[in-house]
Amino acid sequence: MRHSNARTTLPIARRPLGRALLGGGLMAAFLAPSARAERRTLRTEVGEVQVERIAQVEHPWGLAFLEGDRFLVTERNKGAVRMGRRGGSLSEPLQGAPEVYRYPGPTDRSQGGMFDIALHPDFNQNRTIFLSHSRWTEQGAGTAVTRARLTEGDNPRLEDVRNIFMMNNPDGSGLHFGGRLAFDPRDGSLLLSIGDRRNMNRSQDPKDHAGSIIRMTTDGDPAPGNPFLNESDKDHHIYAIGLRNVQGMAFDPESHQLWVNDHGPLRGDEIHLIRAGRNYGWPYLTGGRDYSGAPLGEGTRREGMESAFHIFERTVAPSGLVVYRGDMFPEWRGALLHGGLEARALVRTRMANGRVVGEEWMLRDLDRRIRDVRVHRDGSVWLLTEHEDGEVLRVSRG
Repeated sequence: MRHSNARTTLPIARRPLGRALLGGGLMAAFLAPSARAERRTLRTEVGEVQVERIAQVEHPWGLAFLEGDRFLVTERNKGAVRMGRRGGSLSEPLQGAPEVYRYPGPTDRSQGGMFDIALHPDFNQNRTIFLSHSRWTEQGAGTAVTRARLTEGDNPRLEDVRNIFMMNNPDGSGLHFGGRLAFDPRDGSLLLSIGDRRNMNRSQDPKDHAGSIIRMTTDGDPAPGNPFLNESDKDHHIYAIGLRNVQGMAFDPESHQLWVNDHGPLRGDEIHLIRAGRNYGWPYLTGGRDYSGAPLGEGTRREGMESAFHIFERTVAPSGLVVYRGDMFPEWRGALLHGGLEARALVRTRMANGRVVGEEWMLRDLDRRIRDVRVHRDGSVWLLTEHEDGEVLRVSRG
């Protein structure tokens, strides 16, 4: 659901969902397949594709591939992490997951929970994972990153769990946490998106983490080479500012360019090519309007700010992003694949000569909100659908 740009002040309540869920001696042994295997054949511009339901999960948010046929998936509302297998089996929530914060009200006022999951670049040696999630402090709620070690065997669990980063200036809002993670393939630094927390002016403050991209080491410290490390009036974790609520972020596996998609207000969803130290203009630059229909901002250009790489003409509500470089769909190579929440589609933006030259809204027959997009090593595209009866889906060549 889309929201107006006015700041909403909400009462604060702590709900430590993650550990409460994992109490009572729950074991994380694999269960029987969580959903009846199902395949559908759907048409796209490149021909037929097969959509296979791998597992059913409640409000999934982030996905990471393990060795073989296994994967990890997060459940936002429950604050849970589960391990699954291609055959459809799904574990109980892994013990050791960090506590998460959710505003105890209607779902449209409570976007907090467990967000993304990312594997350490040396995961095969150290078994370390990173989780982004909403976290409560005495000052309010905000976006945080927790590091943990995955221990497998008969009872998979998370150990050596440590919070390594908490955004500054937490507040009472239950909205616009951002939460997408990505590792820079060039130096192993970890990037995190943080939303504007429903207070648009915070995005223009270079001392405030809200509305920014954060770049850190795997210990949570500001990463070497960050653009503001030598500036006392700016925060040293910040990599870029002027964003609204980025929930899709990915490095191109070939060029190593960093791409994000960002939620607009009423229309005006955007794609940005992120560069260190740049200001991407929110709320001054936007292709959208206020929800009242009134004009918002100053247009799409302003001196000293970066215009959007692309503004979607229709509302996508993007979440999840990959730059496709796989072999299974050679016609998609170089395209950006976006999860579409309001679009209820996998949105492919075709690229040529450094610009977007077309869009395809794929898989609309599924009629599902798509929360995350990942490319498997075999070239198939895996999706998460954001519903109470959400799914892990695999898209392959028909």
